[in-house]
Amino acid sequence: MNKARWMMAAIGSVAVVATLSSFTPASSETLSPWLSWGRLRTLASGGPLQDTNRGRDGGSRGSGVCLVSPGDGEMVWTLEPLLILQGDLKSTAFYISDDEEPFWTTPLTPDETFVAIQPYNGDPLEPGTTYEQQVETFALDGRVVSSRRFPLQIMPEGEERDQIATDLAHLEANLAHNDLDTEAIALAKAEFFLDRNLNADALGWLFSVDDPSRVLAMMRQAVVEAICAQDMFRDG
Repeated sequence: MNKARWMMAAIGSVAVVATLSSFTPASSETLSPWLSWGRLRTLASGGPLQDTNRGRDGGSRGSGVCLVSPGDGEMVWTLEPLLILQGDLKSTAFYISDDEEPFWTTPLTPDETFVAIQPYNGDPLEPGTTYEQQVETFALDGRVVSSRRFPLQIMPEGEERDQIATDLAHLEANLAHNDLDTEAIALAKAEFFLDRNLNADALGWLFSVDDPSRVLAMMRQAVVEAICAQDMFRDG
């Protein structure tokens, strides 16, 4: 790991937060009629995403990985979550809770700001099941360090899950009647899940756009910085 490059990436992210907090997009840069610019600025400054279940796995026993999404112990609706991590990352693995061997592993390729956006692409996860994610990172001396396991639960079958599926289908039908690009659709779905306090699902849609606009790219970088500026709560 290049420590100087990591520090420069962090400094650059701080600048993005400051810029985004005062930046107002031109009308041509309006992101979506569903996700307001004011709400984006709230997210960029941390807002409801700065909680104790997401942030850096710090401290003397920490791996240094920043868990952006899903958070530690978070409830997720989708069966194929998007994993968003920051750090000098090597790989990630999924376990069924308390199993010794992972059922899914994949290498991670972070970008120049040390952020990795990795779709979970194994067999669909099961509603009502608790899983655990473990991340491998590189220490400053080149050693591979394994994080503790971070649990996440897939929302169980039932009325709440079914209602979300019904409401989402209605939203998708409405979106189909509008001439919207991929980014606008993703942002509308992010707003949908934010309204239901399903932040991991919302972040999954925000970070799912492969070629984001300038405004969305700035917002995503600022969200990561706001989250990764804090340490997750640690027992003991």
